[in-house]
Amino acid sequence: MEGKTNLAFTGIATFCRTPHVPSIDEVQADVAVLGIPFDEGVGYRPGTRFGPRSIREYSMRFPYFDRTGGQRGYWDIEKRRWFLTETTMVDCGDVDVVPLDMAYVHRQIEESVRGILRKGALPVSLGGDHSVTYPVVKAFNDQGTISLVQFDAHLDRREEVGGVKYGHGSPIKRISQLDFIDKIVTVGLRGLRAPEEDYLDAEARGDILIPAHKVRTFGAAKTLSGIPPLGKCYVTIDIDVLDPALAPGTGTPEAEGLSFHQLIKMLQGLAANNQIVGLDLVEVNPYLDPTGRTPLFAAQLIVEFLGAIFG
Repeated sequence: MEGKTNLAFTGIATFCRTPHVPSIDEVQADVAVLGIPFDEGVGYRPGTRFGPRSIREYSMRFPYFDRTGGQRGYWDIEKRRWFLTETTMVDCGDVDVVPLDMAYVHRQIEESVRGILRKGALPVSLGGDHSVTYPVVKAFNDQGTISLVQFDAHLDRREEVGGVKYGHGSPIKRISQLDFIDKIVTVGLRGLRAPEEDYLDAEARGDILIPAHKVRTFGAAKTLSGIPPLGKCYVTIDIDVLDPALAPGTGTPEAEGLSFHQLIKMLQGLAANNQIVGLDLVEVNPYLDPTGRTPLFAAQLIVEFLGAIFG
């Protein structure tokens, strides 16, 4: 794609116009993007199955190759430097989805992420609803002990909802029960719908819960100073951690969310102090945002976070 104009509305939409690798066995890159177009874990408004496609579409605004000079990577106007110039990225397409067969989809997710890890690439998963994070993290079971950082308006730690244990209200609860998971940190909590017992359960496990108002009051740097070293760390970002005035395209918005600046500074701080082994961004629902800014900012968050991870 080098040497062409490659405007954002032309061509086939891969993530940031990176090469499409249809088989994970063929991955030879530092970063492998995987779409998970699944939203049958939602308890309210569906539509996040279209999240991966919309994020890819708007990511074309951030082409991995400069349109004019062919330079790989991105120029940071604030830091006055390039980043991701030596990092290779590919797009592996989407996992296979069979409607109403969650067990099959979860197997496909787990096997795909495990394949990416075998190839030595950092998996970047595009949701989909938050239920997909559980099988993604399960794929790390042979990677040693890891910690989890969750950016989210909600705890997502329900034991079950109406007898369902694997919906988007329960992934962090399921992850907390995996024997290779060490610390869990949740940032951005707010709202009136979280059961008290879920908070008490998280605190009893020794997890760190950081409400959104703390980030707003003390800032990203001071908030980060209260998080101990996490070592190998997986990061899951629910787009509803952002204020809905900024990112309305999500099924369960909550008022008074984080700003883009606050979130990216938290992500950059985590990358500076820990080894990021994987990440996902979930709950983008393009049907609820006709402006397109939610998937646009989702794509930018991933690009800037990767810049912090790889430099």
